[in-house]
Amino acid sequence: MMQNGYWLPPRKAMLCRAIGLIFLVAAVVMGVVIVVAGLSPGASPVCGGGFGCGWRNQPSILLDQDVRVLVLATPERLQAFEAYVWRPQVRLGLAAIEAINLGPFAVVLIGVGLALRRLGGKGETVLGQALRWLRLSSIAAVAWALTSPIYESLLGTLLSPGTPNGDKIEMVIYLDKIGAGLLLAVAAYAAIWAVEAGLDARRDLDSFV
Repeated sequence: MMQNGYWLPPRKAMLCRAIGLIFLVAAVVMGVVIVVAGLSPGASPVCGGGFGCGWRNQPSILLDQDVRVLVLATPERLQAFEAYVWRPQVRLGLAAIEAINLGPFAVVLIGVGLALRRLGGKGETVLGQALRWLRLSSIAAVAWALTSPIYESLLGTLLSPGTPNGDKIEMVIYLDKIGAGLLLAVAAYAAIWAVEAGLDARRDLDSFV
């Protein structure tokens, strides 16, 4: 039941719009993370030690655990790896690979944010429009799950010349990560599809009455 043109009560509509805005801002932050991945590889926040908080570059955290052990085995290996990572073409590659990883996730955030903003708006068709944005998010979530092995493989391949293993093509597939994310994404898509089908059936029924 609509109130003052809103599909939701005014307070809930305002809350939906506010939360939707948070999701949209988070999507913009993903773009910043992609840029940082190229400008400062392996950057992570560090707090403590009496020096407050700051950023520390640890390119070795980008490596798979087994390869990281080899790189950290001697200071010479670590120095050689860090020198390789700071090459301009490598940093550009890291930013591109991070875009492959976070691009679909940003679309997920955008879809959810716009759906919530739409639910907090006015009109009789806001639910259907919001569901379309949520369907886009669920499709992006499926893509995000499927790009996980592509991201891991490209990252390992790009960084391999700087490791003791040398230049090689890496094929990295973690079935547990893919399976869990894919199941959740498909479940969300199925739920949204079911709700949309119910709304279509109700509209068809109302047209006969």
